[in-house]
Amino acid sequence: MISLIVAALASLAVGFIVRGADRRRSRYGVFLLPGLSLAAAMVLWVGLQLGGTGSDPDLFWLAWVLPPVAGAAAAVIAAVVIGPRREARDAAELERVLRF
Repeated sequence: MISLIVAALASLAVGFIVRGADRRRSRYGVFLLPGLSLAAAMVLWVGLQLGGTGSDPDLFWLAWVLPPVAGAAAAVIAAVVIGPRREARDAAELERVLRF
């Protein structure tokens, strides 16, 4: 269970770090990237536990390392995909509102 706690906290921290590094962070919520990071990490952690890596002495480190890495990848991908789209939609909506 300690690997679950470590993986969850590490993936949350990575999500907040990615959010802090994103220029467009004001365009979406505070917990979007950390939440996606946590969700990706926990799904992978459960999959690794079901696969037996948590009890295998040679592979137990995978349950500690891979979930935060997957969380970081999910947060970066989400920031790259969501940020520009949200910025374009916000600009279009602002222009529409200001035309009235």
